[in-house]
Amino acid sequence: MVPSLLLVPQRRRMAPLGAVAFLVFLLASSAGTAHSQEFTPPRIPQLSMSASCRLLKGMTVPADAIGLPTSGAYVKSARLVHDHRGEYCKVLGGVRPVDASAQDIRFEVNLPAKWNHKAVQFGGGTFDGWLGGSTSGLKGGPVSVAGAPEPLARSYATFGGDSGHHKRYFALPDAMNTVNAYFARNAEQRRNFEGDGLKKTHDAAVFIMERLYGTHPSRMFFLGGSTGGREAYTVMQRWPEDYDGVLGAYAAWDQVELALQYIRVSEALYAKGGFLPRSKTRLLARAVMKECDSLDGVQDGIIANVAACHFDPAVLLCPHGGAGRHCLTTQQLNTIQVFATEQKTEQPLWNGVQSIAGFNVLAGTDLTGSLGLLHHAEHRPKMFLNSNFYFIVDRGLHSFLADKNPPGTLTIDTKTGGPYASVLLAQSQAIDASDADLTRFAQRGSKFLMLHGTSDASIPTNASVMYYKMVQDRMGQEEMDRFLRFYLIPGFGHARGTFNVGFDALGVLDRWLDTGMAPEDIIGVDNNRGSRGRTRPLCVYPAWPKYKGNGDVNSASSFECATELMIARQ
Repeated sequence: MVPSLLLVPQRRRMAPLGAVAFLVFLLASSAGTAHSQEFTPPRIPQLSMSASCRLLKGMTVPADAIGLPTSGAYVKSARLVHDHRGEYCKVLGGVRPVDASAQDIRFEVNLPAKWNHKAVQFGGGTFDGWLGGSTSGLKGGPVSVAGAPEPLARSYATFGGDSGHHKRYFALPDAMNTVNAYFARNAEQRRNFEGDGLKKTHDAAVFIMERLYGTHPSRMFFLGGSTGGREAYTVMQRWPEDYDGVLGAYAAWDQVELALQYIRVSEALYAKGGFLPRSKTRLLARAVMKECDSLDGVQDGIIANVAACHFDPAVLLCPHGGAGRHCLTTQQLNTIQVFATEQKTEQPLWNGVQSIAGFNVLAGTDLTGSLGLLHHAEHRPKMFLNSNFYFIVDRGLHSFLADKNPPGTLTIDTKTGGPYASVLLAQSQAIDASDADLTRFAQRGSKFLMLHGTSDASIPTNASVMYYKMVQDRMGQEEMDRFLRFYLIPGFGHARGTFNVGFDALGVLDRWLDTGMAPEDIIGVDNNRGSRGRTRPLCVYPAWPKYKGNGDVNSASSFECATELMIARQ
């Protein structure tokens, strides 16, 4: 047992730091007082936020205060910050692993001087690995309104972690860690990324909050997109008792099938003549937009009536399948068709999931910019130059499947898993957030917002539709409506897009919890510069925003949420 006033049993209400300091003073001052002497204790003094913050530095969190095996946690630094978010204590620390060869989980916790007794945990992105972007807790979340006050500025305590791995890249930024899966060769580091790191970070952060404020948060939220979206699904499925509100945006919940889909499209891109330079991705995007843009009632560069868009890319085929500047070769047409169709394994993976949808490339998803900077296929592909899908995910999948001698590139059979067939199911169980039974989460009154853009070129839009229908089949529509709302957002891609949506997701969740009234159609603002703040209604699935036929096309009031399809005239 470590003799420290900063260590207390798990989940017990803790005395604030000011009270702890006073207790030390009281014990010292009364040590020589006769027991018969009447003693009236003075009022407990309150330390300043600055002093309380400084006292956090060097504190430790015992291993038994964390709900998964660790060697405890520590605070490396704590300093008072004054910026546009207000006054807060910025705490940096780490969770020590059980395996001495694994890395610490680095975390940041931000504790506002004026606390509303609520906290927000932020998810990461791609392979995580850094305390930047959303994981610092200083940003606004995956679909926040540009320029709006961040959760920390609104008196929420915020925190996030790097999932337990980090590598320095000399002069390159820490964000490079997000595209390198080397860490997965270590079993504990792999488990931390797969989900364990979320629980460990959460418990350490709550312990620190209890130490500073003297109480735990009355309400806990999780906000995440992409990998952070998978993490949002994960905490909801594995630790539902820890969270009151969850936002899962464009989530990579079907991680193993997604990785195989990436490899599948990369194999098509790197087949002879199959690469799509920017001139051809733009050709496709313009042709789709020309055919389907008006199906929602207005030509505005956004395809909202996605279900009615049935573009046939064969109309772009060059004569006799040859080559041309303004048409597609047979091989390029094949690549587009691979992008548009599902990836499916021969055997079901965890929870019976066996596939992932294709990308909406025939209904508004623009691949321009997603395939790198070059106009040709370079063998082997180089980071950011071309085929980001292949370069990042193929090597990452090898690392997660713990093969020290991976086969050559472009060799994995995405239907069977090839040499990894025997371990795909185990990996799916470890990393996929595919449990559709959210009963424990729902029964405690917690709320869940799902959203996905219809133009996502990184995670297929219909992957989210698939999970929604899985929950619907498992729990029933009536029960699901009590705690879940799902929004498909036209023109929104992967954290960006023609309509780069922003809305107060945290506020929506908080009000839902306060009032018990579920959100319906939400107003979203376009965060793109030059959009002049145009707005659209975000419609509850399966509805979509239809132009009424008159009014300002940049105002949400000119649209209504519709479910009927407007089929293009032949």
